[in-house]
Amino acid sequence: MEGNEKRAIIAIGITMLLITVYSYFYLPSHTNQTPKKGAQQTQVVKTKAQTALPGSTNAVTTTVAPKQIKERLVDVNTDYYTISISNKNGAIKRFVLKKYHLDKKPVTLVASTGAYNTLETVFKDKQVENVEKGTPYTFDKNSIVLNKKGEKTTLTLTKTLNGITIVKKYIFTNDNYAIDFSVKVLKDGKPLKEEFSVYAGPNLGDLEKSKYSHLGAVALVKEKKIRKDEKIKPDEDINWIALESKYFCFAFLPAESNRLIAGYTNLKGKHYIYANLYAPAAVEIYGGPKSKEDIAVVDHKLSKIIRFGMFGFIGKPLLSVLNFLYSIVGNYGIAIIILTFFIRILFYPLSFKSYKSMKEMSKLQPKLKELQLKYKGKPDLLNKATMELYKKHKVNPFGGCLPVVIQIPVFLALYNVLLNAIELRGAPFAFWITDLSTKDPYYILPIIMGLTMFVQQKLTPSTMDPKQQKIMMFMPLIFTVMFLSFPSGLVIYWTTNNILTILQQFIDSKILQAKEKNV
Repeated sequence: MEGNEKRAIIAIGITMLLITVYSYFYLPSHTNQTPKKGAQQTQVVKTKAQTALPGSTNAVTTTVAPKQIKERLVDVNTDYYTISISNKNGAIKRFVLKKYHLDKKPVTLVASTGAYNTLETVFKDKQVENVEKGTPYTFDKNSIVLNKKGEKTTLTLTKTLNGITIVKKYIFTNDNYAIDFSVKVLKDGKPLKEEFSVYAGPNLGDLEKSKYSHLGAVALVKEKKIRKDEKIKPDEDINWIALESKYFCFAFLPAESNRLIAGYTNLKGKHYIYANLYAPAAVEIYGGPKSKEDIAVVDHKLSKIIRFGMFGFIGKPLLSVLNFLYSIVGNYGIAIIILTFFIRILFYPLSFKSYKSMKEMSKLQPKLKELQLKYKGKPDLLNKATMELYKKHKVNPFGGCLPVVIQIPVFLALYNVLLNAIELRGAPFAFWITDLSTKDPYYILPIIMGLTMFVQQKLTPSTMDPKQQKIMMFMPLIFTVMFLSFPSGLVIYWTTNNILTILQQFIDSKILQAKEKNV
């Protein structure tokens, strides 16, 4: 294959790798999933009473008809959230995050809209389940308000019927999103070791479904493997299990060990997770943003739920730098611009080498054309003569591409951070850009990005023939159309990178011209 054709193919391949392939294949849509035929799935509702055997990995289920109980709610208010707990089943009826908004309303993390409520329990023993369904809980508090730093309180729920008592306890802390939840069963005042399942769902509210993020169940297996939805097997060594959206999660974590027996089920398109426990038992809950600082209050490596793709090990440090810059300038848009500048400085030697190589290759194009005419129809002789020409002029035909390839992991890592980091959610930049996590409502930024890409392309030395150059001229238009729906923060990064590349090419051109004059 001729050198200019190789360079054209490599350039197109890199471009499509960076955007099209990565965006639409590596980050596929997982919203509104339905279980695949034959997939591992635990059915929640049964046509007749059925319970799990001791040691079983299936969720405990039952068909005991619930008694009609007049519902009463206890509200728990902290600086971070409002939770409503029902006296019917001691479960969370509503969970609202105060610090985050969607459509100008506080984010509803959990809403009771399905077969099970979040933190609803189902007991294996029919007698105990009859108590759970047959009588309401009483609360030791009518309401809870926490507004002091570090303030903590316990809410105790109790119900008794036919000598069997069920006690549920919630422990809330004002300044974090962690909740301790425990269950115990007593018969005639003596503790029973009783198997039960605790559920969370359905779904995770109805939060910001996105083509580029997962909405459903996710679990950490053996402290390193992330599994989603039907791939979660209850008999695996699960460290935590959660329902997640792009920016938020509701997770079960073991309170007394490092492992959960937990699973996932899908009922009529609604996602549920469950944990199987033996009372007396406790489980730790995290319900809040996928933020490293907030998640740090719980253990068991829940921070792994924050995922930035295959190059996340690069993305997480970049996010830390971005947050540091934000702490100085107070604007994430400006922080993105500064971070982009630092990255350009870091890779300047490679970029200069790439530009210099492309410039040298461009100068050789007339001689390459002569060789192509001279050895027309003789590919072996043409390849040999071409390599000799490169060797004579000390030019590496791939010298312009290799430095770019080295930078791809950093680009993809930052790309994924800007696409998914909760820090950009609702963060304003300037003028009409009021949320860096959403698209530009007037499409001004993508158009500016396309123009800068066009200018950059015109200034970049080309080794392509006229037909290939015409094809490549469509790339700025294609990218502009693609970026119309991308988050503003990502478009700011790309536009800034284009402008810095234009400035760098201008400087590099002057440096090379000066060197040629001195030779």
